[in-house]
Amino acid sequence: MKPAVETSALTRVFEPKKKKEGKPVKALDSVDLRIERGELFGLLGPNGAGKTTMLKILSTLLLPTAGKAYVAGFDVEKEFLEVRKRINMVSGGEISGYGLLTVKENLWMFTQFYGMKSKLATERIDEMLTRFEILDKRNEKVRTLSTGQRQKMNVIRGFVTDPEIIFLDEPTLGLDVNASRVIRDYVVEWVEARPDRTVLLTTHYMAEADELCDRIAIID
Repeated sequence: MKPAVETSALTRVFEPKKKKEGKPVKALDSVDLRIERGELFGLLGPNGAGKTTMLKILSTLLLPTAGKAYVAGFDVEKEFLEVRKRINMVSGGEISGYGLLTVKENLWMFTQFYGMKSKLATERIDEMLTRFEILDKRNEKVRTLSTGQRQKMNVIRGFVTDPEIIFLDEPTLGLDVNASRVIRDYVVEWVEARPDRTVLLTTHYMAEADELCDRIAIID
């Protein structure tokens, strides 16, 4: 079976919008990485090391300048539609969803982007809202939620489609102890219950990496 993620000499250079405004910035420099199916893999490094850039390439949101990247055996450049069917991504610190919609409406909408049957989507949404302790917020507008509640909804959005591979970019950033615990516990449960599923996690919290990850890579 092909690995969940594999990169070879993966490079990304950001060119200045105008040549006179500065020099090109090399965000990734020849990164080789292999993540096997079923791993909970941690990618660590300081701010500006290229962690988020790498996740954006793997999730087909950004093209590499050079090198190759494969997700679930598919080329992220040439077979990006096949990659997108099999992945999801959650970022920390972002405002997720549409503020005018309720929590349940937002989550249901995202399940439809992945073609989930409505009945299954509704059942899974209610189940996960209960698991994340925000079932009582299901009919409230997203804009009224606290930071922790919004991020719980964001994590549910990522996992509700049951992806083969999920990218978690600092998912507990800025959250309180309880919200962070609920998210970490769920990630562990999800991987243990689905041995063929894979998680790629970026984090600045060393204790989080130590608690969750099977293996880690450090990018500088």
